Amino acid sequence: MSTSHPQAKVAFLIVSDDPARAIPGLVMAARMKVNRGTDVRVLFFGPGVKLAGSGAVDEQLEALSAAGVGARACAANVEQYGLAEEMGARPVGLLAAGAEVEDYARQGYTVLSF
Repeated sequence: MSTSHPQAKVAFLIVSDDPARAIPGLVMAARMKVNRGTDVRVLFFGPGVKLAGSGAVDEQLEALSAAGVGARACAANVEQYGLAEEMGARPVGLLAAGAEVEDYARQGYTVLSF
């Protein structure tokens, strides 16, 4: 008799603008999706939005996109930091972060912050 386990659901909240802190989380997110089929979400918030627009994590953003993980960023932070052009050049969608994080909680995601 085999026991099936529910699929893990993990949300990666990138709040740091330090690549050394954020890149491990981004790499882990892509690998969990590719290697384990985990339901993965990635959200850049606060200073993390500056990192996403800086070019420092473009390789990781491409890996996430290739893995089928649509990274997202807080639209209000993008506006606050004046990064609309930079974000438009990257595979990152914009949304209302508060509502997204609320959805994570409602849908039972484990939230990891980097």
